[in-house]
Amino acid sequence: MDKQIINLDGRPTEITLQSIPLERIVLDINNPRIQYHLDTRIKNKVTVDQVKFALVESNEQYEKLRDHIECNGGIYNPIWVVEAGEYYLVIEGNTRSLVYEELSEKYVNDPKWQHIKAYVLPEKIDKFKINFIRLESHLFGPTPWDAYDKARELYRLHSEEDYTIKRLEQLTKLTQSDVKNHIQAYMDMEEQYLPYHNKPTERLKFSYFVEFRKNKGLRKLMKEGKVTLPEFCDWVGQGKFNRGENVRKLALVLNDDESHQALIDDDFQAALDQLEQKNPAAKSKLFEKIDDVINGISSMPFEEVFDIKRGFQPAKTEMLKKLDSVVADFLKQIGCKD
Repeated sequence: MDKQIINLDGRPTEITLQSIPLERIVLDINNPRIQYHLDTRIKNKVTVDQVKFALVESNEQYEKLRDHIECNGGIYNPIWVVEAGEYYLVIEGNTRSLVYEELSEKYVNDPKWQHIKAYVLPEKIDKFKINFIRLESHLFGPTPWDAYDKARELYRLHSEEDYTIKRLEQLTKLTQSDVKNHIQAYMDMEEQYLPYHNKPTERLKFSYFVEFRKNKGLRKLMKEGKVTLPEFCDWVGQGKFNRGENVRKLALVLNDDESHQALIDDDFQAALDQLEQKNPAAKSKLFEKIDDVINGISSMPFEEVFDIKRGFQPAKTEMLKKLDSVVADFLKQIGCKD
């Protein structure tokens, strides 16, 4: 038994590294990775078999993880458990524990699969340290949850355990704005989208809702009543978008009546095709950058213009001359300038 003191959530905590028999390991039904599957598929008391099924179904990499552990002859990163009487409750490493159980049945006579290495926490450890371990391991650690599960955990900590947005920023390395957007996007899906589109694969569209919430143009249109969350949910459910980044240009589409109608009648690609006739930047990265250059030059601060004009910024002057030359040559090439 190897005892050591480490900091968890900024506080010294004694832990031990042990090799624990599998029959004394208990999987955690509150594991954030499987909550969506348990909520949508299980109505009665949760059984061990249902937890195991959800762990496999919620992790697309389960088979690869199992093969990796089998090939390596074990895990190199111990799981985390809490003492619970004669047993040990897994708080981080449920999937690896399940892999060991599967391999112990495959290699019945091999003792290395009958025990698993674990960092053991004291029985009365507080929940804040447990939350810290999960966040460190799964938000940016070696076995990250998917985006939806991360947002679900942020929502749980904020709404149920009174973690402030600022504290979540400190714990997760996300900005406060990102934390707010992820929590709001999770609430949007839970309250407005998933009740009507509840296939397990639908949560993979979580990025659509994050993009919707963080887009300034869409926020402005929502305040003006020109688009609503239920409308957006309908478009997502109808398959109008083929990837999350489409939503970044949704405000451009909605600000043009004909493109807006094309979205309603067909899909987002048709709307972009319509918009491109008026705004080439809608579909072209090159013309999007040209648009940025036009806006950037038009809104250049007076002080910067003054410095360039007086010759204090010669490198900028040369770059602007080169831009002028390239554009002039191209306009001649396409017959728009003598």
